[in-house]
Amino acid sequence: MSAEEPTDAALTGLSQPAPPADREALTSEIERTREELGNTVEALVAKTDVKARARDKVAQVSGRLAEAKQQVAASAGPVREQVSNQAAKATATVRQAAPEPVQRAAQRAVEQAGQRRVQVLVAAGAVLVAGWLLLRRRHR
Repeated sequence: MSAEEPTDAALTGLSQPAPPADREALTSEIERTREELGNTVEALVAKTDVKARARDKVAQVSGRLAEAKQQVAASAGPVREQVSNQAAKATATVRQAAPEPVQRAAQRAVEQAGQRRVQVLVAAGAVLVAGWLLLRRRHR
């Protein structure tokens, strides 16, 4: 090697420490170097493990979403109560302001809707029973 050629230490920008003189010091230096290398390899593997990084990111986002959900739920309670109170007041105001024939017509409409709901539920139940009987007969 000529004086003009750079050394490995000059190329990497690192100065190499002088090797230890005794065997025990050399062994401990090797162990320390192995440990550092192992940590470096683990760090590199963690950076290249896309699935693990994605899982970590999902866990972080899920945590933030859960916190936001709790905050929204906590603030929604008073708002829900306020809206419910205002709706009750508005309903009472409309009932008082509506003429008697309109109130009777609205009451009839509510009753008919309730009756039809029962009729639809009965019909749906009958269809389910008929379908079950047909399937049972086919499997025999």
